[in-house]
Amino acid sequence: MHTLNTRQKKIAVLVIVFSIIALYIVHINDYPLMEPDEGRYGEIPREMLATGDFITPRLNGVEYFEKPVLQYWLTAASMYVFGENEGATRVVPAVMGIMNVFLTAWLGKMMFTKRTGLLTAVILATSTLHIVVGSIDILDMMITMFMTLSLASFYKARLSKNRKWYLLFYAAMALGLLTKGLISIVLPLGIIFWYMIFTRQWSIVRDIIYLPGIFLFLILSVPWFYLVCRANPDFFYFFFIREHFLRFATKMADRYQPFWFFIPMIILGMFPWLGFLPALFAKKGIVRHIESNKNKHDIIFLLTWFLVVFLFYSLSDSKLVPYILPCLSALAILIAASIRRSSQLGRWMGSVLLLNSIGWFIFIAALIGYSLHADYLSAWQIFRKGWLIFLSLTFGLAGVLFVWFKTKQIRCTVSAMAAVAFLFACGLQSIHGQVAVQRTAVYVADDIRNIQEPGDIVVSYGDYVQGLAFYLQKRIVVASYLGELEFGAGHPGGQGWFIDDDQLTDLWNSDKRVFIVFDKSKKKLIKNILPGAVKEMQPKGGYYYIVNK
Repeated sequence: MHTLNTRQKKIAVLVIVFSIIALYIVHINDYPLMEPDEGRYGEIPREMLATGDFITPRLNGVEYFEKPVLQYWLTAASMYVFGENEGATRVVPAVMGIMNVFLTAWLGKMMFTKRTGLLTAVILATSTLHIVVGSIDILDMMITMFMTLSLASFYKARLSKNRKWYLLFYAAMALGLLTKGLISIVLPLGIIFWYMIFTRQWSIVRDIIYLPGIFLFLILSVPWFYLVCRANPDFFYFFFIREHFLRFATKMADRYQPFWFFIPMIILGMFPWLGFLPALFAKKGIVRHIESNKNKHDIIFLLTWFLVVFLFYSLSDSKLVPYILPCLSALAILIAASIRRSSQLGRWMGSVLLLNSIGWFIFIAALIGYSLHADYLSAWQIFRKGWLIFLSLTFGLAGVLFVWFKTKQIRCTVSAMAAVAFLFACGLQSIHGQVAVQRTAVYVADDIRNIQEPGDIVVSYGDYVQGLAFYLQKRIVVASYLGELEFGAGHPGGQGWFIDDDQLTDLWNSDKRVFIVFDKSKKKLIKNILPGAVKEMQPKGGYYYIVNK
C-alpha cells in the first residue's frame, strides 16, 4: 500500500480541516430564519442592539429570562459586524460547531493517536445531528462545545499532571453557565464523579478543587447574574427555580417524551456512521478488549460521558432532540478508536461494513417514503434539493464497496467513506434549507414591509411568530396567545401588546390599518372572530396574512 510522505500528510490534514470549516460556514446565509427558534434567537440580540440594554434580554419588547445571555451577546456582536441578516445570526453556532469538532479531535488524539483524532473530527463533523444543529441559531451547539472543552481540559489536567489546565475547565463551565444555565456544571461534574467512582481515582477530588479555577469561575459568571438580578428582582426565581428544577422534574414545558425517546435520536444523529456502533462491543472491540490501564480508563471516561448525558435527559420530563448532542463527541471518539482497532487487526469487527451499508440503504428508502407523504415538502422538492444525499448514499456506497473489494485495506475504505460522508452532509444542508423555506416568516414580512406605513399595526394571532419582529424590525401585537412570553407580558412593558379576541375585533374595526399573521391551524378561528375577513389565499412560508384597509 502506498504510504504518504510528510508533506502529503500535511496537505491531507489541511484539506480535511478546511473542508470541515467550509462545511459549517459557507451555507449559513443561504436560507431564511426557521420558525420558531431561529426567529427568537435572532430577535433577542437584535433588540439588544436596538435598545442598548445588554443586561436584560427582551423578546418582542418584554423580559425574557428562559436562557442566559452569552450567545445573545456574541450574536449581537456578529450582527454589529455583518449586519442584521440570517447569516450573522448563525455565525455563533457554526463557529461553535467547528470548535466542538476540533476539541473532540484533540481529546481523541490525547487518548489514542493523531490519526484517530483526525478521524474523530471527520466522523463528528459529518454526523447528522451535529451538522444540523450547527446550522441552526439555537443554544445547544454552544453549550455542547463548552461541555466538551471542560471535559477535555479536565482530561488534559489529569494526563499532564498540570493543574493549570483546571483554569480552562472552570472557565468553560462558567461560560456554559452563561449560555444555558446550571447544566454546564451538573453534567461535567456528574461525568467526572461517576468516572472517579468507576476507576477509583480518589485523587480527582483533591486535584479538581483548584482555588484559582474557582475564582476564575466566579469572576466570569457572577457579574451578569448580579446585574440582571438587581435590575429584575424576579429573575432569580424564574431562571433558577422555574426554568431549571421545575422544567426538569415536571411536564410544565409541554415537552414530555417517553424514556426511550433519545435512542432513535442517537441512531439517526450518528448517521452515516451508525453501523460502526456495534463493533464497539465485538469480541476484539475496544470495550471488551483493553490494551492498557490508561486505555481502560479512557474507555470508561467516554462511556461514562455518554451514559450520564443520555440518562440525565432520558429521566427528564422535558425532552427535545438537540439536548442529546453532547453524547456525540464521546461516540465519535469511540467509533474512531474502533476503526483504528479494525485497521490494526486487518479486518472489520462485527460486520460493520455490511451493517453500515444496510443503514445507508434503509436511510434512502425512508427518505423516499417520507417524500411521498411529507406534509410541507413535496417529493420533487426533496429530490431537487437533496440530490446530493441520494447520489452519495447510492453511487457513494457502490464506490466504498468497490474500494474495499479492490484493496482490502480498511484505511482506504474509511477514506472513501469520509468523502461520501462530506457529500452527504452537504446534501443534508440543502434539505435543511428547503425546510426553512417552508417554515419562515420572511415572506409575509416582505409583503407587509413593502406596503406598510408608519402607524400600521402588525398582529400575530394564536401564536407568537418569532421572525416577524426580526424581519420587520419592529414590535408586534400578540393576540390570543402568551406561551413563553407570559412572564414578560405581565410586566409593565407588556401592557397593551397582548390582547384577546374581543380586543382584536375592536382593533380590526378601528381607524388603524392592521395586518394579522397566522398559520393554517388558526385560519378557521380567524374566520369565526372576523367573518368575511379571510378569503382564499396562498400561504407564504407556512403563514397567511390579512389586512383590514
